[in-house]
Amino acid sequence: MKKFVIGLDGGGTKTKGVLLDSHGALLASAEGESSNIQAVGEEQLERVFSGLIHQLKETSGVEPGEIAHFYAGLAGAGRPADRARISAIVEKLSNVLHYTIDTDAMAALAGAFHGGPGIIIISGTGAICFGKKENGEIVRCGGWGYLLGDEGSGYYLGQQAIIAALKDLDGRGQPTRLRQRIVDFFRLERIELIISPIYSGEIDRPTIASLAPIVFAEAESDDQVAQQIVQTAGHELGKIIAATVRAMGKTGQPVQVALIGSIFKQRDVLIPAMRDQARQSTDLIEFIDPEFEPAVGAALLGLQKEGIVVDASLIRQLHQSIH
Repeated sequence: MKKFVIGLDGGGTKTKGVLLDSHGALLASAEGESSNIQAVGEEQLERVFSGLIHQLKETSGVEPGEIAHFYAGLAGAGRPADRARISAIVEKLSNVLHYTIDTDAMAALAGAFHGGPGIIIISGTGAICFGKKENGEIVRCGGWGYLLGDEGSGYYLGQQAIIAALKDLDGRGQPTRLRQRIVDFFRLERIELIISPIYSGEIDRPTIASLAPIVFAEAESDDQVAQQIVQTAGHELGKIIAATVRAMGKTGQPVQVALIGSIFKQRDVLIPAMRDQARQSTDLIEFIDPEFEPAVGAALLGLQKEGIVVDASLIRQLHQSIH
């Protein structure tokens, strides 16, 4: 008997949902608002879930009660207490027979390697690395937040650019065009006027991360300070990968690393520095694009929860239905 599963990938700005059948056909996709319970709260999260399920059923024509599994990979679902709150919301929804609440990173990992072993490194506003062993064990490295980590992230690049601009002002750092670019970006009269809005929270973490394209642009234009920031960011990402490779017991072995997140739009600039540090663990490293997006990864995990083997035939069908 054919089964149907819904996979969700939920972040701080939007949630993507897909509906697959047990043969690997993608029957519907939909987008909704943020599903990070820390940011939107329980009532809004319930509306987002309900809206996406309705859209997916309407598009696919799947009848009520036919959804065998609802697998949600969500930002803000890292702690057991948070997953319990989200589970209580899902249990209110009708026509969902089984469900799993997990982190958005697990959905991304499953999408990158269609449920199999591998390594993903995510660098957007923050940065984190996950690996999945052949036995299914998950390894994590980094991702300790902007106060204690996230090296190599968009926030890191923006923060280091601001620090470099202030050092330029003081005369204790190299002159850099980043100083004027940041002044122009925030429409300041002088760079030191950035201090108060940063410490008051008016300029928040995502806004600081949005400086990353400026850093890459100035690095490409031969600003030495910007180039050093980009190189250091790449080295930090490479160190996270190297640590993950060691934790997986893959030292010296071939590994594939899927690159996920907005920072890797500049992969050609970052990869040489990343590879330099990743070689501490293995020379046999291949950087790749994820095979599927995280929402599809969540749906594949849902199929596996229902006892469906995600084999080569199913993956071929999935590729055909997507393209």
